[in-house]
Amino acid sequence: MKVKENKFFAILICAIYVITVAIFSISLFSEYNTGKKENSARRFNSITKTLARLSKTYTPGSEKFNDELLANLGNISDIAGMQITYGNELIFSYPADREKLEKIDTSTTYTNQTTVWCKNGIPVTLTASIHNLAPSVILYNSRIAFLVILIATIAVVIYLIIYVKNGTFPKEAETDDAEESDIVYPDIEEYKISQEEQEDENNEDDFEEPVVNESSFEDEQEKSSDEEEEEKEIEKKEPAEEDEKEDILAFLNEPKETKTEDENFLPPIEDIVNEDSQEDKTDSDNNEPKGLFCEETGFGWQEYMLTRLDSELVRSASGDQDLSLMTLTIPGIDWSSPAGKEISRIIIETVKFNDLIFNYNEDGVSAIFQDQNVDKTLVTAETLHTEILSILSRYELKLHAFIGISSRSLRLISANRLANESEEAMKRAKEDVESPIVAFRVNPDKFRNFLATDAFKKDSESAD
Repeated sequence: MKVKENKFFAILICAIYVITVAIFSISLFSEYNTGKKENSARRFNSITKTLARLSKTYTPGSEKFNDELLANLGNISDIAGMQITYGNELIFSYPADREKLEKIDTSTTYTNQTTVWCKNGIPVTLTASIHNLAPSVILYNSRIAFLVILIATIAVVIYLIIYVKNGTFPKEAETDDAEESDIVYPDIEEYKISQEEQEDENNEDDFEEPVVNESSFEDEQEKSSDEEEEEKEIEKKEPAEEDEKEDILAFLNEPKETKTEDENFLPPIEDIVNEDSQEDKTDSDNNEPKGLFCEETGFGWQEYMLTRLDSELVRSASGDQDLSLMTLTIPGIDWSSPAGKEISRIIIETVKFNDLIFNYNEDGVSAIFQDQNVDKTLVTAETLHTEILSILSRYELKLHAFIGISSRSLRLISANRLANESEEAMKRAKEDVESPIVAFRVNPDKFRNFLATDAFKKDSESAD
């Protein structure tokens, strides 16, 4: 929902409350004035006519007289109090308690007294107090106002439930950009991994749908421990090789008894070896990344991506959470240009953590999304793709952006495998220009069935 719609909804609810209270108050005030001027007097005259007619037909105070009187009075909720005397004898009183009759507020009632004559000449006196505003009228108007306010309150509660469920309202700029975009993305397509790609990835078997086959994290930990032992053995060998090298240099640099004039022009062998070693060190230093983040893009170095992805996969597996990897490439992009810098800033704002963003080759980005499945990552990718295209069009650059997505999907998967899936999805997006975003969707049931097959057991045993 947009911010404008939120404001409109709040104003609408407030207006409903105010209008309902205003109509309720105005209707009660109008009924009170009408009752004071017309209805109360009309009701009193009607009771007087009924009493005069019954007094000439029946003896006042008799059972027949009382039954006919009550039947003709009908609904007596508008009568605050009434007394009828036959001569000096009280034959009817409502309410029966005299104290309640004395407590009637005459300022809000119409009170009057009249006398009629029965057939035997004895006077019958009527004293009545009629409500200017009947309780039934108050009840009817209150019920309507209550229903309207109740409906408006239920609408507010439903609106708040939707708000809490969504977490936060999207920014107005983001929703407007998504609506104004003319790009229509096709449905997500599932595709198969070719036989050659599976042979490159530990000779895994084919599936009807693209799934990921790998050994458990325990196998990976054993492999990592084996690699650490090999590194230690290499480190032990290096000092021995350096000692042998120093002995050779010492032997070669020993002074000889006879030297020709031409030999004086040759530099010492130790200097040549030192220069070569320094050149190797400078070359290796130039190849290694400097610092945690690239100064040009602000992203992490590509060499660190798999290490961080492995740790994030372990964390998500321990918390039973999902994880997605997005690979984005913009062929021909210059990250040092104004457009490249603006795109880098948009990517960091989308992912929110630059330590989860890494360079991908010279024109791409790899981003890790924690606790996020394929569908949520697709929505984020569509928004990001729209913003990138708007930046490229603003700078009049005829470039295209392609995005590939893969996720853990409740699997125990290695970083290499997940990265390969995301890269393959990105390559598929490059092949089909009409679909710049492709997600690698996995069938967990088929993957679990594969783990139980003999082929997987043989692969795991050979890996061990």
